[in-house]
Amino acid sequence: MQIKDKVFIVTGGASGLGEGTARMLAANGARVVIADMQAEKGEAVAKEIGGAFVKCDVSSEADGQAVVAKAVSMGKLMGLINCAGIAPAEKTVGK
Repeated sequence: MQIKDKVFIVTGGASGLGEGTARMLAANGARVVIADMQAEKGEAVAKEIGGAFVKCDVSSEADGQAVVAKAVSMGKLMGLINCAGIAPAEKTVGK
């Protein structure tokens, strides 16, 4: 799949798997919107890769709409990669 100049949203793109995904997409010519709660980290990654950052709580419909609006302002939205997590670890321990 050719991704050069295509627009992608990466949730959780400020760190971990999301950051790695955002960097890979950008390295291959994609336009990337990082959507994350971690504004300082997200803005830094977006700046490094030539992308955009939108502070986003993925459980908020309004935040999601803001991310999509930013993405479509950059061109045709071609993909959304979900790497954000919202479940605290202590709720899953022992299950």
